[in-house]
Amino acid sequence: MNRPRTRQSNGAAQLSLLPEPVFCPKSPNPNSAEFAALVALLEGELTQVEWLKRGMGWRLAAAIKGLDYLGWEPESILLKRDGWPRPIAVYQLPVKSKRLVKQLQSRGAL
Repeated sequence: MNRPRTRQSNGAAQLSLLPEPVFCPKSPNPNSAEFAALVALLEGELTQVEWLKRGMGWRLAAAIKGLDYLGWEPESILLKRDGWPRPIAVYQLPVKSKRLVKQLQSRGAL
């Protein structure tokens, strides 16, 4: 039996022709852990150790994932820290997120 011939597409090459999606994250609820994490990330890097020192509990990864769902695109890397036997996650916001917040603050939107 002969198989029908199909055309194979190069989808990856085609995607490069599309414009990048607009960066438009949603603001977290002001009374949420996501909002507290966003404020802390705007100040700089954040680890679970620092989150605990702020009295925010053990759920930093959940707050970071919530920010990701809202479109903030937080980044994480594993680094060795003094006093900890294994590497821990260090979270930060990308430059475009920080730039957006500065723009919103300058307009009085935040």
